[in-house]
Parts: sequence; structure tokens; C-alpha cells
Amino acid sequence: MRRPSCKLVASIGGLVIGGLVFLGTLLDFGWNPGRTANTFGFASNFFDIQARALLAGHLSVPKDALGIEGFVVDGKTYMYFPPFPAVARMPVLLVTHEFDGRLTVLMMAVAWTIFAVMTTRLVWLIRSCIVRTEQPTIGECFGVAALIAAMTGGTTLTFDAALPWVYHEVYAWSAAFFVSAAYWLVRYVQSPSRTAAWWIGAAVVGQIMTRSTGGFALAGVCLVTAGIIVLRRRRAGLSVAAPMALAGFVPLAASVTLNMVKFGHPYLFPLERQVWTTVNEHRREALAANGGTITGPQFIPSTTLAYLRPDGIRFTEYFPWISLPARPAAGIGDVVFDQTYRTGSVTAFMPLLSLLAVVALLSLPWWVRSSRTRPLAAPLAAAVLTIMPVLMYGYMTHRYTSEFVPLLVVGGAIGFWLAWRGLARVPTVLRGVFLALVASGAAASLVVQTLTAVPTIAMNQRGSKLEDYITRQLTLPGHSALKPLMTKGEAVPAGGATDSFFIQGDCDALFVNTGDAYDQWVLVEQRPLVAGLSLDERYKKGRVPLFVVHGPVDRSVQLEIGDLRLARVVVSAADGEVTGPWFSIYKGSQVRLGLGVRSDLGYADITSTPGGHVAYVPWSNYDPTTWVSRPGRIVAADSATIATQHGLTVRDLTGRPLPLCQQVLSRVK
Repeated sequence: MRRPSCKLVASIGGLVIGGLVFLGTLLDFGWNPGRTANTFGFASNFFDIQARALLAGHLSVPKDALGIEGFVVDGKTYMYFPPFPAVARMPVLLVTHEFDGRLTVLMMAVAWTIFAVMTTRLVWLIRSCIVRTEQPTIGECFGVAALIAAMTGGTTLTFDAALPWVYHEVYAWSAAFFVSAAYWLVRYVQSPSRTAAWWIGAAVVGQIMTRSTGGFALAGVCLVTAGIIVLRRRRAGLSVAAPMALAGFVPLAASVTLNMVKFGHPYLFPLERQVWTTVNEHRREALAANGGTITGPQFIPSTTLAYLRPDGIRFTEYFPWISLPARPAAGIGDVVFDQTYRTGSVTAFMPLLSLLAVVALLSLPWWVRSSRTRPLAAPLAAAVLTIMPVLMYGYMTHRYTSEFVPLLVVGGAIGFWLAWRGLARVPTVLRGVFLALVASGAAASLVVQTLTAVPTIAMNQRGSKLEDYITRQLTLPGHSALKPLMTKGEAVPAGGATDSFFIQGDCDALFVNTGDAYDQWVLVEQRPLVAGLSLDERYKKGRVPLFVVHGPVDRSVQLEIGDLRLARVVVSAADGEVTGPWFSIYKGSQVRLGLGVRSDLGYADITSTPGGHVAYVPWSNYDPTTWVSRPGRIVAADSATIATQHGLTVRDLTGRPLPLCQQVLSRVK
């Protein structure tokens, strides 16, 4: 039997390692193919909504279907994301509604598969341009396996996999289409053919209809490449360049046409018409401060520092030991950003690929002179152009480092093979050191991306997922370092250190600090408030206030007493009221009224026994002026006199204890 080639083993090995990391994160380190980024499923269903609209024959989606992300133009709501990921869902949506809103994991897995396969092919194609020998050595194969693992599992795409929603799915598809286009660009420049041009055109269409900025970069490079061919070959080059020109022009024209239809502009979005702008005062301030947009060169110093600083990572003594920087990225000077979040840097989170890409860029003046390596210039140029828009965007967040993935893949592969060729005449031991560094760098990126994904999932899912995460923090090595981060009090503080805990009252509630400016304190668990209610013989009709939920709107929770010892729970506010079913309060019996907060929803659950569930009411507070979300409060109403007048006895019953809070409290003492 013929033994598998070193090249095949290296490719499969790298893909398996990278796939285990990426797909493991995507599936939440288990088997959960239908999961969404949060309990509500918000933003994990946007492309499904768009696909249903397209199947109905129109671009606009139902009003309010996209929440704050919708753009309202002439009374119609549009999604600013291009539609390819929606089109990709249509084969499933045509035959069933069962998976609506739960296809993002599948789509990201498909996109990663394309990305991984084409990345592997591109790495070996780049070798053929740089290394003279036909067959790779064992050392080369070892290095390639590590390189492919780093590219397919050790980039920000793995962080994106932690939250399967629209914002991250587009990066999975974008990377897949870019690497596919890069591969065929090299093939075309090496030997022009209609087949290569059509593949390039298909990849550019997919890219520009998924994330237009990368598509514009690829389309521009295609047009420039076609122009260079014409200049070099004169009239003979017209027929050769035409397919490449079409591969750039047709996707570009399609994107401009689509954006004109939706927004009346070749490429910009009318941010003043986005729902988020209408409800967020700071967004309006940012637009006003930046001339009606949040894009411009004034942001480049700040974004460049945030995305490229070598210390853009955080190490702690406690789990997960490695995470995003403790504080949100900060602007330089008086520039006004729309929003900024905790943002890790490309150089710190992907050091191996960053160094190799630097090697490729710095050595460009030398290798571009060779006819063998010159075809690599086109995809490298497109990769560099792809990152420019995000550097000029007044919004900083870690997912935007995904824009650098094309540069890291193309530049990383070029840099690796240039370095390997340069080591051809050095002692074997030095080549061994280089391979060890490559393997170590790949392993570091894989570990960093995985560990960073864990708290990202927990903080967004909340509920039991967040409780499990904190339990691990308290039990794994290094937990003693959490002690200075634990405090007690009655009111949730205005600030606090990242990862710090706050215990409210006598373990009435447990909060954890996210480190982000907009949602600093996240509820982990809260003791339910429970009241025991009974009626005496002198009861009379009326309403007795029992609790007040201080959320976005204050809501009064009351017991309405009717005839024949009937009662029901009423939740009233300035914007209306909700009533539960009537139930009997028998003589000598006690009704239980409970209010508990579901941390995964940010809503208070109001339930009576008997009677059952009454309502979920908003609990978290959002301040449109400071754009900060704060925990709500539930307090008992001062209603003893009113209760007595209605013959109602109210007893304060102890809600279930909070074992996790008690565990945290034991660390404080």
C-alpha cells in the first residue's frame, strides 16, 4: 500500500487541529448546533429574516424585525448587511420553518470549511512560487501543519465562533471568499485562463455580497491587474484581461446597484436613519462631532494603536488566565468614537502570523521583482486594502481584528516560505529552532483564542452558563487571586474592576463586572422575593401594592381582591397593565407570590401559586444619555396599612438560597 505523502499528512494534521479549536468553540465545547449568541436569539436570526423577505420578493424586512439595527428608509426597514448569507440559507428555508433563527452555527461551519480548504491550497500554492524544490521535506511539513493550524483555528475567527450571530458570521464567510479569491488570483497571474477568472469572479461576488469593504478591495485589485496585463501586452492583452476585468467590475456594479436601491448611495449607509441613532443620544453626538458620519482618517491613530499594540492582551492568575485587555480601547486626542469595547490586538493574539506577515511586507521590494513570486503581490495588496476601512471607522471592538485575517493568511504564508527559503543554507539546528518557534506560536494562538472565547460565551449567554464559568474560576488554580476583587454592599457600585464580584446584601444577589463601559455589572443570580398572602373574614375588594420593579419603567405589582375570596396579580405601569388569572384564596390557606430575575433575559419573572405565571417585565435599566445599562431593583412596597384595610396578611418568606453566592462570600471572609 502506498504511504500517504508528507504534504497530505501535514495538511490533514493542521486542519484537524484548527478544526477542533474552531468547531469546538462554535459548538460551545459540546454539541449544540442550533445555539444562538444569546438567549433571546437577537441578531442570530437576521439573515433568516432577510431570506424570508427575499423569498417573498422584496428586500425590505418586517418593521422592528431587526431591532436597533434596522434602517428605516421611506417607511421600509432594511438590513445593512449584504444578502449572500441570507441566500445561502434559502435551500433550507424553502422546505421548512423549523430551523428559522438557528442556522448560524451551520452556516459558520460551512464557511469555515471553505476557508480551511482554500487556505491549505493557498499555502502550498505559495510554496510553489517561492521554494525551488518539488517535494517538501519532513521539516517543511511539520511547519506547514503548525501554520495551517494557526490559520484555521488560531485567529479571531475562533473568537467570532464563540458568538454565532450576524456580526460574526459575516467574517467567517468573508475570510472564506477572500482566501478563495486570493488562490485563484495567484493562479490567474501565473497562467491566465477563463476558468481562473470565473472562480475569482464568483469569490468576489460572494465577498462583496457578504462584506462589501473586502469585496471592494478585491474588485479593485482585479481591475488593476487587468489594466497591468493590457499595458504589458498591449492589444494582445485585451482578450486575456477581459475576464479579469469582468471579475472585478460585475461584483462592484452589483454592490453599488444594491446599495443604491436600498439607501440611495453607491456604498454608504444613512446612519441617521438607523433605529439605533434614534434611540441613542451618544450615537447622535458622535455623528454631529464627525460631520454626519463615523468614518474618517481622524480615527486612524486610535484604531491603529488598539489593533496593533503588542501589549493588547491581559494575563491573570485566575481562570481563564488570558483575556482581552481589562479596559475598553481608548481614543487618542479629542476624537469622538461611536462605541469602544475591550479590544485585543492582532499582534498579541496572533503573534506568529503577525510576524510572518511583517516578513512578507518588509521583503516585498525584493521578492516582487521575480516573475515566480510576483503573482503573490495581487492578493497581498487586496489584503492590505481590506483593513483600511476598519482603521477609519469610529467604533472599536475585538471582532474587527477579523479584518486582518486575510492579511495574516496571505502574508503569513508568504513570510513562512520566504523564511524557510532563507534558512536553506544554515545549519539544521537553526531550522529546527525556527520550526519550534512556529509550532510554539501556533499553539499560543490556538490556546489564546480558545480561552478568550470561554468568558465571551458565558457573559453573553448568562444564566447557568455564567454560573458554571464562575464556578470554574473559584475552583481552578489561581482562584485565591480573586479575593481582592470581591466586595459587599447594598447598592451596585457605579464602577469596578474587570472580573470583580459584588455581593448585594446578605447574598441577596451576585454580580460580576464585565469591564465594558456599556454593561458593566452583570447579574449572576438573585434570591427571589417571595410573599405569603392570606385573607381573613373581613376582606374587601380592592388592590394592594406589594412590590415595585424599578426597571426602565417603574412597575407596581399588586394583588387585586375581588368577590368570593377571588384574587389575581396585577402588574401596572404608566404604559399599561398586565393581569394574571383569577384564583381562590381559601380560608386558612396561603398564596405565594414570587418575583425572580432571570439573568439570561434581564427580565423579572412574576408568578403566583396558585395562579401561575403572570408576566416577564424588563428589569435592566438603559440610560440613553450615558448609553450604560444598569441592574434594576425590586423592592417591597410600604403597604402594611392598605393590606390591613383589605383583610390581607402579607408574610415575608425566604426565597431559595444562592449557593454560588455563598461560595463567593466564603472567599471574601
